[in-house]
Amino acid sequence: MSSTTTDIQTSKPTGDVVLQEIWRIKDELSAARGHDIDRLFDDLRQREKQSGHRVVNLQTKRRKV
Repeated sequence: MSSTTTDIQTSKPTGDVVLQEIWRIKDELSAARGHDIDRLFDDLRQREKQSGHRVVNLQTKRRKV
């Protein structure tokens, strides 16, 4: 089988180790917060405050003309 085959049970590619690790971590983070998006983002905001750094900046940068 090729490395691009899909595991039917998980619907995730079976050949990419990096993606599998990212999905595993994502699933753990989600499960630890009861799969609640509000709790996930509350945790993100708390981590931002503790670190003193913005984790995500959704503001667009304006170009100087």
